[in-house]
Amino acid sequence: MTPSVFRGLHVHLIGIGGAGVSALAPLLRQAGATVSGCDSCSSPVTEHLEHAGVRIFSGHSASHLAGVDLVVHTAAVTRTHTELVAAERRGIPIMTRGTCLVQLMQGTRTIAVAGSHGKTSTTWMLGHLLSESGHDPVVMVGGSVASLGGGGARVGLGRLFIAETDESDGSFFHVEPDIAIVTNLDREHLDHWGSYDALEEAFHAWLQRLPASGTAIVPALGLSPRITAGLTCRVIRCGLETGDVFGTQVALGADNSRVRLSSFGHDLGEITVPLPGAHMVCNALMAVAAACVVDPSCNLASLAHCERVRRRFTVHGVADGIRVVEDYGHHPTEVRATIAAARLGGGRVHVLFQPHRYTRTRDCFAEFTCAFDQVHALALLPIYAASEAPLPGIDSPHLTAAIRERRHMTGVDETVADCASGLEAMRFIGTHARPGDTVLVLGAGDVGELAPKVLEYFSVRQRQKPSPLPSDLFTLV
Repeated sequence: MTPSVFRGLHVHLIGIGGAGVSALAPLLRQAGATVSGCDSCSSPVTEHLEHAGVRIFSGHSASHLAGVDLVVHTAAVTRTHTELVAAERRGIPIMTRGTCLVQLMQGTRTIAVAGSHGKTSTTWMLGHLLSESGHDPVVMVGGSVASLGGGGARVGLGRLFIAETDESDGSFFHVEPDIAIVTNLDREHLDHWGSYDALEEAFHAWLQRLPASGTAIVPALGLSPRITAGLTCRVIRCGLETGDVFGTQVALGADNSRVRLSSFGHDLGEITVPLPGAHMVCNALMAVAAACVVDPSCNLASLAHCERVRRRFTVHGVADGIRVVEDYGHHPTEVRATIAAARLGGGRVHVLFQPHRYTRTRDCFAEFTCAFDQVHALALLPIYAASEAPLPGIDSPHLTAAIRERRHMTGVDETVADCASGLEAMRFIGTHARPGDTVLVLGAGDVGELAPKVLEYFSVRQRQKPSPLPSDLFTLV
């Protein structure tokens, strides 16, 4: 199934601890390559790969390139990276993750999932549906899945290749799928595209390349008509209450949702979406639409048992009556949607948020000031740079001040704090959280490491509370 271009090669992966690059490792090995990789530090993902036979290096050094025939790197790595510079000097071919993914797709029936938000969950739900229906697909997802050893690749033996693609650096454009899903578009990664118009034009041009026998799956609402204008392929629109494939009778719950499914006038019955929130229902509808294109008799009931990708509304547990949830949401649109999902659990919602990238904080500053309107207490951590240089006036103290000003103007309590550390953030949230509430740990950086510590913080608090008096105390003489 996989191309022979990699057979016999020693491929070295830079940034192998990341979800996108780590997912390449098992697929390259299936294609006949020897794989090594490096990252700044070890992690459960690298430990799993090492146990599976992949040679892993901690740190970065030109010595890692001994015997290497091809270097593949994450887009986050610049051309000044030690190993890339050494590879260029030695004449070793260099390939981006996106280009490598395209090569691995050759000879398959490809389903590509693109868009600003929801790609990971949509991709994994689609892969689950088709796996449970007997198609044994290859699935590449940009997140960590426990059943995949903490990686993001399912190595199937069928002809289907389901892949989450990346619009942040334009690499999605090189994928030529048979079925393309565009989950939505937002004002994101404009530092790469230059303008929102340019982003829309890129998606339009990408969909235009679909063959006449192909299928584009898009939102019924919210997407500019220019993106699907003039397409020769089939276009399926998905949404709530409207579209070709749509959901009705939506029942949103604290842990999942139920929705009645209609497809081109046919009632397909009720399905269960295994994550909370209206946004996840929309993601599921797109996954269902794509699965039914491949297999009209797809086992839709199996969606209820789909495993969650790590950091996609991961519930770490309940301590002292307080639920602790971790989520990858880092754009204002994602933040609002995740908070809305958390509110379905009842009680108040408190958030520890780590802004991700100086450029995103700058470009979405106004949107961030109102993204937390439904939160009781908010602790802002320092911006996670993600290799970016700081920008003047763009930092967490300025964002905190702007959120406080908005909350004051709208009559909301100013329960917002700029926190220099995770411990400070936990203590601040701890003064507000009470039984029945939810604490969200939000962000795409290393803030996720705080989630188990937050749970332990409340566990310790619970243990330190005095034991309640026995109910029969006053009957004793």
